[in-house]
Amino acid sequence: MNASVSKRKSVGISLLVIGIVFIVLGLVSLFNVLRDLNKFETEGTRNFNLLSPAELSEEPYVEGRVEFVFEVFAEEYTTNYGVRTSDASDKLYYLIPLVSDGYIENFVTLEATPRYYDTLDQIYDETWDPELPEVYTELYLEDARVKHLPSDIEDILYDWCETGEFYQNGSFVDWCIESDFFGTSDPEVILASVLPYMIVPDSKPGSIGISVGVVMLGIGLILLLIAIVRIKKAKHTPAAQTSEDGASPYFDAQAPAASTNSSKFCPHCGTPLEDNAHFCPSCGAKVYDITQ
Repeated sequence: MNASVSKRKSVGISLLVIGIVFIVLGLVSLFNVLRDLNKFETEGTRNFNLLSPAELSEEPYVEGRVEFVFEVFAEEYTTNYGVRTSDASDKLYYLIPLVSDGYIENFVTLEATPRYYDTLDQIYDETWDPELPEVYTELYLEDARVKHLPSDIEDILYDWCETGEFYQNGSFVDWCIESDFFGTSDPEVILASVLPYMIVPDSKPGSIGISVGVVMLGIGLILLLIAIVRIKKAKHTPAAQTSEDGASPYFDAQAPAASTNSSKFCPHCGTPLEDNAHFCPSCGAKVYDITQ
């Protein structure tokens, strides 16, 4: 197999592998979106304030009112080679209570994008305002979904609850103990009320997810077809044949054959000579006529 055919086959195999990867990713993406759509349509949304920890663990689609904001404990921002590019935050993580019939039993995280910052900051100010405002700012979330906290955010949350500065005298746990918020001074009981779940707004499955899956599937199919064509062409391309010593037969066939009609040869290099030659045309040696 010559180098051109081998390269064509290698490229075809590479495209085949990449195409299969895109097809698999596209199918997985479509499966996940269709599964989520079915979950959303069959189960609908539930009020997150009324859900138990066990119900939250099922990651349902939810809606509900954010009545209080206790604190921002984490943020995400853009970096370039480890250096923050601006003061803007891509996401903020708020600790909010679940309020049912005026009682707070558990806390969860609200993952917020910039469109919610102003409203949530206003609710935060009202939460800690000693003079209760006559009208509270309201934020009602629709088409949200409960998800388990990513491991890195979960670690930040519980570390902040125990050691972060929540108020002038200490951490969130310290404040709960001092204010007797949960009626206990046991840090483990307090931390158990901070659930490892977050509410993600605007999570209704839609056409964007389906479009992404279809595009990936289409790219994979195109690459697969190109790969098959290239591999078939490489398979049906005749390879150049070579002789045992590696020389191409095409060049051997064109090489001029030495005349075998001569009866006179150079005694030094063996080159065939004309009968009347006195010098070898190859090595230049003087030739003696031994027939005389």
